[in-house]
Amino acid sequence: MLALLAAALAATPPSFAAEPSIVVEVPAGEVAVAKPADDSEILDSSVAWWEKITVTVDDKGKQHSCRYEASLSGEGAKACDKAMAASVEAGSSGQAGVLSKVTFERRFSPGGRVDSGQLQPGDTLLGRQVMYLTFDADGAVESCKVVAVSGDTPPTYNCDAAKKEQFRAQASADAGAARQAFLTILAYGHTEEIV
Repeated sequence: MLALLAAALAATPPSFAAEPSIVVEVPAGEVAVAKPADDSEILDSSVAWWEKITVTVDDKGKQHSCRYEASLSGEGAKACDKAMAASVEAGSSGQAGVLSKVTFERRFSPGGRVDSGQLQPGDTLLGRQVMYLTFDADGAVESCKVVAVSGDTPPTYNCDAAKKEQFRAQASADAGAARQAFLTILAYGHTEEIV
């Protein structure tokens, strides 16, 4: 079930828009990228952070829930807005009596250390991609290179999508020096029997 669900979800990557007021429009075949509505939603490039979308579907492929969490929000998990939930529709069926949870996660690691990509016990890796990013003084992604890919269903979020993200510019003594970071994109699943 997880492989079928992952394949269906890979065709339409989730939008990581955190606020319900953000509208995400995704033309067919393009990557969904959240557009910040104001300065408070610009991504931080100076600290480690993560955000994830977890979708639960039944054995008929019907979405039962969609939850969004972000490490820097301080709000805990909340229901996805309609646009975000619609961006991760599954539509595939699986084993009777089983609920499947698929999580799409971004882990940002500033500096030279890459996130381990470690999952919780019981989770199954569907796909992992690690990107090396550098930023200019204005917070724009200056360069991006995919440095690792693993799993049967690699995430479709790519360097083109990363370059569209907006990161907060930082004041520093050496404003000309490019900052660097790793962005790990994960897709993983977990199944549970319905009791």
